[in-house]
Amino acid sequence: MSIQLKAISHRFGQNRVLNDISLSLEAGEILCIIGASGSGKSTLLRIIAGLEPLQQGELLFDSELMAAPNYCPPPEQRPVGLVFQDHALFPHLTVAENVGFGLHALDPISRKQEVTAQLTSVGLADLAPRYPHTLSGGQQQRIALVRALATKPRVMLLDEPFASVDTPLRRQLREDARQRLRSSATTTIMVTHDPEEAMAMADHILVLSHGSAVQIGTPHELWQNPAHPFVAETIAGLQTIHGVIDGERIITAFGDLPRANLLNPPAQQDGAEIVFGVRSADIGVRYGQGQHLIEDVRFDGQHWSGLIREGNAQLRVSLPSDQEQNLATGTPVNLSFTRTKAIVYN
Repeated sequence: MSIQLKAISHRFGQNRVLNDISLSLEAGEILCIIGASGSGKSTLLRIIAGLEPLQQGELLFDSELMAAPNYCPPPEQRPVGLVFQDHALFPHLTVAENVGFGLHALDPISRKQEVTAQLTSVGLADLAPRYPHTLSGGQQQRIALVRALATKPRVMLLDEPFASVDTPLRRQLREDARQRLRSSATTTIMVTHDPEEAMAMADHILVLSHGSAVQIGTPHELWQNPAHPFVAETIAGLQTIHGVIDGERIITAFGDLPRANLLNPPAQQDGAEIVFGVRSADIGVRYGQGQHLIEDVRFDGQHWSGLIREGNAQLRVSLPSDQEQNLATGTPVNLSFTRTKAIVYN
């Protein structure tokens, strides 16, 4: 089932939380919505689900009107499945009864067979007689997803579904979820605050900032060409630097960047301020001399990095392991941007 959002805006009192959101999602696609806290992610999902009235714009499923300002069917009248962070399993029902809750159209024998098949598909058939409070967080999350899929919804809406699960299990759960959603051709919209999760789950990613859509594209497109500092820093692994155009160079607090190194050079003239992103590994570092000092040193399991600060600006640079003896804080360094490729934010 395809989904179209047309110029959706929303307010809570005088506070506008969504601003003119439009997008199209093809049948069977998985869209992840990511953004900082308060960016409008969950509000948008609740509007699509029918848990929040649509104040402005239109929502269409397969080009047919699903919601408008004067038309808002409740969730049970929409072909959607819902899974939330807290799982929302019925505590007084067994696992089997939870999964079978939405299968009222089936006769008892068929319902039991469908419940068994759904639980077997995720390796949890032996949990059928147990109650939710006796299950681990990961087991509860699997049950919540199975319950939502059991009714064969044409659209699945997921709101931070794996946030309460430990990291190793979260990776396994999202891989299982993606495979099930793809195999069932269920069009899916998922809200997450985790960029790694969005990259792993999504066919397309919508990035919200202060209620506005600042970029939408495939994970590869957002990685290659971030159009906003939030995208650059959280998804593309770039660091943000402010600079001033001066002829053929960009003057920054950490040194000069050749203007020719801008992958998407702006049309501004000398004296204009620009904001751009660079990757730590592209910055040249020479130890033992220079005007900058390493303020802090960190090891992330793969790389050493050093923090350099100039006024209110800071920058992390990659430090090679063969220079480990030079990694003490207070070490002077000289930075070079001659081979650094930079992306200017639109």
